[in-house]
Parts: sequence; C-alpha cells; structure tokens
Amino acid sequence: MKICPDCGRELSSPDCVCPSCNKKVKKAFTIKDFLWENFRLFTMVGVTGTMISLIPNMGTRILGSSWIVNANNYLPLFLSIIIFFGALFLTICFLMLFGLVLEGRRDEAVNNRITWGSRTLITWYEGDSERSTLLCCLVPMWCGLILFFIMLLPLIPNDLSWQFAAVIGLTVIPLFIYALLGWKIGKTVAIKIPGREKYPRMSMVVVIVLVIGCLALLSFAVPLVLDSKAPVSGTMEIRADQQYFSPHISSAKGLRLEIANISGRTIEASRHSWSADYGYFIRVIPSTSDVIILGNPVNNDDSRDIYWTYTDNDPVQNKKPVKIQVHIYPLQGNDELATSSLYLTWYTNDIVYVNRTFEPL
Repeated sequence: MKICPDCGRELSSPDCVCPSCNKKVKKAFTIKDFLWENFRLFTMVGVTGTMISLIPNMGTRILGSSWIVNANNYLPLFLSIIIFFGALFLTICFLMLFGLVLEGRRDEAVNNRITWGSRTLITWYEGDSERSTLLCCLVPMWCGLILFFIMLLPLIPNDLSWQFAAVIGLTVIPLFIYALLGWKIGKTVAIKIPGREKYPRMSMVVVIVLVIGCLALLSFAVPLVLDSKAPVSGTMEIRADQQYFSPHISSAKGLRLEIANISGRTIEASRHSWSADYGYFIRVIPSTSDVIILGNPVNNDDSRDIYWTYTDNDPVQNKKPVKIQVHIYPLQGNDELATSSLYLTWYTNDIVYVNRTFEPL
C-alpha cells in the first residue's frame, strides 16, 4: 500500500488526495512523462554536442587537414573556446535536468521506509525506481561528455590552443574548486568562532579568504614535496610501442619511442637530444596524422615521445644494428641530467626488431 508523504496514512492506488490531511499526492515520476515534458532541454543538449563535434570537420573540409596544426592560425584557439564554454553550457543543461528529475519527489506517495530505531534512513517514493534508472543513464553520460571535452583541449596541436587549455586547467578550474571548498569550509568554521555576532559578515569573509589561501598554498606545497624526490625513478629508458617495425608493412608512420622512468615535471623543464646511426626522426600529429620530418639528430626537443623510421627502398644489405640515444639536458646549461640508449637489430633486411638484450661489440 502507498503511504501519504505528509501524514503517513495508507492510500488506495486510485486516490490523488489524502482523506486524512487533504494533501494532494503527486503522480508518480515516469521516464515517459519526463522526456515528453522536458524534450526541449534534451534537444538543446543534442544540438550543442553535435555543433561542437561538427566544427572540426567543417574546418578540415574548407581549410584542409593541416589547419589545426598551423602555428599562425587563430582558428584552433576559437575551437578550444567553443569546446570549453560548450562543455560549461552542457553542464548547466544537465544540472537543470537533474533538478527536474528530483523536483517534487517528496510529494509522491511513499512505498517504503528503511528505519534504524526511531530514525528514518531511506524513504523510497513511488517514482524512485524510474527516477533512479534515468539518473543512472544521465549522470555517466554527463561525466563522460564533460571529461572528454575538457581532456580534449590540451591535445589540440596548436600553441595558442594549448596556452588556453593551460590557463583553464591550471588557474580557472582550480580557482573554482578552491573558492567552492573555501566557501563551504569557511561558513562552517565561521559559525563556531566566538564573538562573531558583532561582525558576522566580516568574520565569515575573513575565514573564507583564509581557507582559500591555505588551499592555494597547499597546491604549491605538494609539487615542492614531489620535486624533492629524485626526478628519475630507477634507470631512464626508451620504450617502443611495438616489437617489430617496417615502413612498408606497418600502418604506423614510424616506431614510436617514449622516454620512461622520468617524471613529467622533469620532462617539461628539460630539453632532449635524439640521435640514431641509421634512419631519421619524425613527429606525427595525432589529430590529422600529418608527419613532420625532424631529421637526425634532433636537438632541443621538449616532448616525451618521438617517432623513428627509415627509407623503405634502401638497397643496403646486411645492415648493422641501429643504436638510438636520447640525452636529457636542463633548459639552461649543458649539464646532462640523464641518458639512455636502445638497440634495433634486423629481423630481415626490411623489418627492424627491438632488441633489449643486444650487447655491442
């Protein structure tokens, strides 16, 4: 039997008004009715997401696939702005949907109550089953969309776009989180301060500012503690993304080589020198698959990874093992921080093999 949420009297299923307290019991939540009543919000979410996803394709069709990697092009910056504020708009739409899903929940008939002694732990209303089902679909969808758009920003291969993503990721988002936590913690702490009755607003503002300042200082202290550790964990090494490689067999543009066992902060604050006694190095743009030839050797590189390849029509037979080296230097000065090497031996005359057990003579 259903129960009136106000007085607790049992209700027969066709009743809309409680005969005891004369309170009107709201009709139970259903997914069908909710979608029909709020289709405009779902339409806005769909149109916004589609618009954001179609903009890169429009730029590619008009300007070609290399428009997004052009250092002198401002359009990737505008794309980053659209992605960020579009994600913010989608967040507002989803939060409105969550509020509408929960709206009027306490006016529905009560199906069950879970109690602990005299205390009610959980009250299960008539429409909570379909409400929970809808939220289980909407909440992961919202989290996935927002995380995808936010994490996509720093991957756009344009300097201006990367700077915009850095400002958003390193200042705007942390500042919002600090302000939100500071406001919540500050309000709680300010209430317990003796003598705050004389200046309630001033004391609350002072406490909130102090909390936000402490959180900001903590964010600076954590990197300092991490920096006190060794920047290289164990022995720095070069990792390859595959064991075998050939430019005319593999679909990859080159053999991807990555610096491992070294912190990301050290990578960002250093320059790298790559060299090989055969072949050359390239850079592959993930978004467009464009190839930039870097040559051999490569100096003053600042990326964690690089691609190595060679000319597939080389007539040389009985090729010698290829030695690839990377040297890490600080941004200023020539004092070597770390070095590593990797040997590639020939499985056949046109297929190279990553050989970590090779011992040079």
